[in-house]
Amino acid sequence: INAEYGCKECFGPDELHKVYVELLKRLDDSSDELRVAVTSTLKTFFSLLPEDYNRELYKAHLQFLYRGLLIHLDDPNQAIQEAVYDVLCEAGRVWPSYLCEHIENVKHKHRSSLYCDKLLAAFKDS
Repeated sequence: INAEYGCKECFGPDELHKVYVELLKRLDDSSDELRVAVTSTLKTFFSLLPEDYNRELYKAHLQFLYRGLLIHLDDPNQAIQEAVYDVLCEAGRVWPSYLCEHIENVKHKHRSSLYCDKLLAAFKDS
């Protein structure tokens, strides 16, 4: 998926929804190099969602994505944490308040609340 080549019009929500489950699965791969590469693809995924993306209609998809990404935000590897944080910065633009709800529900379970707190600060007024 490459947003630089005008692909935003090539993919509608239905096509994008077919891809994200497989991308999230790759975050469990044993190769950290692959896991970081997948985060780049996930950032592009969120950038390709159309302006008129129906958040209410696709709420279950966003819930699955936000929950899956927040699990990996607590990864033992700091490089993965940082990469997932970058994805969540992009993902949060889709529905900031909904992401903040999910963050509030899990931040007490994380080893460190640093990235959760940064995300909450970034999206608190959205």
